Amino acid sequence: MNHSNHDPDLIFSSIEVTQFIQTCISAVEGLTTNPLEKRKLLIMQFSLRVLYNTQASMFLISNNDNGTVSCILRSTFEFLCRGLWLSLCATDHQIDFFIKNDKLTKQRNVGEPGKSWEVKLGPMAKEIDERLGSMGFPVKLHEIFEQNKKVFNSLTHGGMAILTKTYNGKNVTNTFGKKDTLLQSYYQLLMSAYATTSLLATFEKHKLAEDIVKHYIPINDSLYGMVQE
Repeated sequence: MNHSNHDPDLIFSSIEVTQFIQTCISAVEGLTTNPLEKRKLLIMQFSLRVLYNTQASMFLISNNDNGTVSCILRSTFEFLCRGLWLSLCATDHQIDFFIKNDKLTKQRNVGEPGKSWEVKLGPMAKEIDERLGSMGFPVKLHEIFEQNKKVFNSLTHGGMAILTKTYNGKNVTNTFGKKDTLLQSYYQLLMSAYATTSLLATFEKHKLAEDIVKHYIPINDSLYGMVQE
């Protein structure tokens, strides 16, 4: 097993994103609701799961354990999309159906004809983007899904995606190349920003949401610039 040396850019990105995630967690951990407010409760649960997952992921990235991060990237992305879809797009019937059956149905109301097909991740991300776009948010989720859907599927089922990234021609490692590692950090940052601002907006904490966006933009720009190099 071989681990590469720490790169200054990777150390910077992991520290900056970790601090941002902690800011997000601090902003939302004190929020409260009751079981009857199902929409608020679900977005709170899903958003905090995203933040806790990304916090753990950045700790792993800072220790060059990128392979482990990849194994939970798909589930974190799906937590984010499901939480946002239930909060922003779902009807009351769809929320109740999810709570009862642990499935996301396309049927928007009780008694609609046809089978209660489950909403797939790609169309879900596209619908969220359309909703967020109308609210002035950046639309990135469907783009991320389209760029990574084959990788997501491979990661979910223990496929070759991660194996090809962790063999350098001589050693088996748990460390990705610099660009892949920066891209992981970029995705974690983006998911944390989406989860936090959407949750705060749901609870009408608009000033806090604006502060999170102001904190997010310069880190995003720096990290995105590194990814594009």
